[in-house]
Amino acid sequence: MANLSDAYKTQEIKLPIGYKLMFTSEGPDNIIKAVQYTYVRKFEGRNVYNLGFGDYDPQFDHIIDQAKSNNGDAYKVFRTVLSTIPPFFENFPEAIIMVQGSDSRTDFAEKCRETCIRRCTKVCRKFNQRITLYRNYVEKNFQVLGLHYWFLGGFLRENRSLTTELYIPGRLYDAILFFRK
Repeated sequence: MANLSDAYKTQEIKLPIGYKLMFTSEGPDNIIKAVQYTYVRKFEGRNVYNLGFGDYDPQFDHIIDQAKSNNGDAYKVFRTVLSTIPPFFENFPEAIIMVQGSDSRTDFAEKCRETCIRRCTKVCRKFNQRITLYRNYVEKNFQVLGLHYWFLGGFLRENRSLTTELYIPGRLYDAILFFRK
């Protein structure tokens, strides 16, 4: 992985069907964040875990994955999320991680328009921003990451099922899946 030394310290919590890591985003506010790996299904004999991330609501033990904190530390938060991947694979060496953007859901644009100040007309400019961020990271670091991980690109079909192929840099995917070599 890229240089992840400038990341927040995480606290690890093992779950019956997954794995959660907590940390505090430090900026104008101290915001508790959580990265959670949740079992989704089997694929090619391996367990697939969705990487979920967002602000943590301790009252309901819930991750708010569409939160935008604007706490001034976005790069450090992103590096922290990335830094949870190697420890996850230490605990689940045969697993597959799946990354999707919470802003890729079919109803996202409609919900965004209710509160967005941008007033997008035809295409919501926030739609697919998060998967684009992950995809850009993979593309920028593909040669190095490819030494350690196999990558698949995923396309969501109308029935919400996922079709996968070997990852092709430059292609627009709805999901990225990867596992250790």
